[in-house]
Amino acid sequence: MALLMRFLVLIPLILSFVAFVLTNLALFAGHQQGFMEDYAVIRLNTSQLGQDQFKNGKSHSSNDDKDDDGDESIFGKLKDKVDDIKDEAKDKLGDIASDIIANIAEDLGISQWYSVHIMNACQGEFGANATAAHFSLNTTNCTHSSPSNRFNLTEILSQEMSVGPFDLSLADISWPDSIQDKISDLNSALLALFVFFVLGVGFSGLSMLACIPAFLLGDKKIILFINTALASLAATTITLGSIVVTAASSIAVNAINKAGKKITLVATKGTKFYTISWIAAVFMIISTLFWVSKFAMLWKKEKKDRERYSKERF
Repeated sequence: MALLMRFLVLIPLILSFVAFVLTNLALFAGHQQGFMEDYAVIRLNTSQLGQDQFKNGKSHSSNDDKDDDGDESIFGKLKDKVDDIKDEAKDKLGDIASDIIANIAEDLGISQWYSVHIMNACQGEFGANATAAHFSLNTTNCTHSSPSNRFNLTEILSQEMSVGPFDLSLADISWPDSIQDKISDLNSALLALFVFFVLGVGFSGLSMLACIPAFLLGDKKIILFINTALASLAATTITLGSIVVTAASSIAVNAINKAGKKITLVATKGTKFYTISWIAAVFMIISTLFWVSKFAMLWKKEKKDRERYSKERF
């Protein structure tokens, strides 16, 4: 029986090891270009950014050609580019605009998606034959984040569009300022998450190592106390981090989708990221409960021994 109880220590050891690995993966996802890119905290789909403005511009142009020279819409700028090349191109402007709408991200000079990870942000294109349910992610660039250099989508898009083929700006697609405000709030939450997960990695690693003397030396009060403390700290930090990022990203995604609806900007939560972070949290909670129960059993056993000793003495 004693041998069996000793081998039960392998349960929290394995749980702590898995939590340690998963927390590291969540922390370093996207750290290198293409590494676990589908484990982003949130992803912003800009493949159809400004599509409605293109369509509206096309509609306005067909209804009133007399105002073309003063048209400052995206479509108007595109039309001016065509007019500068060749006057005869005006008759084919509708076909050109339709093609631009189909490949809008490329024509704006921006990436089709932007992702936010704990320690950096990435961007890239969707793979060929991508659908809503099945798609591949081709990462083209990643930038490392720091407390003084966080993900700024407004700045990135503004820079990329300005050097694009049509020299556009975010004002041309009526970019809402509230989008970057929500991303900034998420950036603050990610800083807190980084701290929680770094602590979680450390405590889960120590909890895993502390299982070794518990296995070799058996139920010693000091060993059980240390294991309980380390597992509790790991469970607390990883769980708090998971709560923070889940709440913050949900708020950010909902707000971005609401504000970005008119410019066809779509934000999605990284389901895979939340899955591994919560699995790590649950595993450390189970490990904590194991050590708490072991500590309680030892305390109860020692209490009975003291009571029996007192009775035998008198």
